[in-house]
Amino acid sequence: MTHNSAYSAIEVDDEVNANELQFQSFSSSNTRTAAPTGNLSSASTPQPRPAAGFGSSGIFNPSAAAQEQNVNHSIWSVGYYAKFFDVDTSQVLERCFASVVPKDNFLDVMGGSPDLYGPFWIATTVIFVLFVTSSIVDSINAYMNGTVYVYDIFQLTFAFGTIYAYAFVVPLMVWGATKYFGCQPDLLEMLALYGYALTIWIPVSVLSVIPIELARWILLGIGAGLSGVFLIRNMYPVLSRAEAQIAKIILILVIVFHGVLALILKYKFFAYNAGAATPPPPAAPTPAN
Repeated sequence: MTHNSAYSAIEVDDEVNANELQFQSFSSSNTRTAAPTGNLSSASTPQPRPAAGFGSSGIFNPSAAAQEQNVNHSIWSVGYYAKFFDVDTSQVLERCFASVVPKDNFLDVMGGSPDLYGPFWIATTVIFVLFVTSSIVDSINAYMNGTVYVYDIFQLTFAFGTIYAYAFVVPLMVWGATKYFGCQPDLLEMLALYGYALTIWIPVSVLSVIPIELARWILLGIGAGLSGVFLIRNMYPVLSRAEAQIAKIILILVIVFHGVLALILKYKFFAYNAGAATPPPPAAPTPAN
């Protein structure tokens, strides 16, 4: 009996071990044990966030980048305006060339992404060039009139106020007028048009140091003509949305402001017909005691 019972116990244990080996499942344990080795599932692993403006496919989308910047930054923060200065040198140079040689639609050249970096940089460069060239003109003028050249800092402040007013205040006024009459203009595009229209005045200012009156008038006409054609050609699609009479009035105002700028540059910075300021006469010697 003892031998049989021991044999039965061994048989039962073997049956239990066989059943355990037969019905045991390792599907869940494999998933759990595979995690430490680095084969993590997508459900438990945080996926990397796409970069700004890039979709899940990895293709850059400018509109998505602009929308993300608008969401992340308020209009009162500096970061909101960063996208208006996000241009490279090649883009700025291309737009400067398109403003000097206005054969293509400038809005197409900008590709729907006007910037403020170019207008600000161009306006500042024009101010610097005007100040330097006008100082050269004054020194030549003083030499031709036999007087002593006197440095005039007012030239710099006058150039600063004139150019920045034309580059930013005048387009703001034109934008307000066209907006009032239902033309639906874009303020950033209007600022870009006026800013890049100043590009031609950089070479004109450099060449206007020539002490030849006819040459300076020819240069003035070239600069005013090219920049005027550039402005009118690109503003006409916006002005055509208003009534014909209103469009003509706004167009006349644009031409008037443009002509005033050209005349200011001619007579304030490149005039050779007036002598330089003469120094005050020396004080009378005091009698000796």
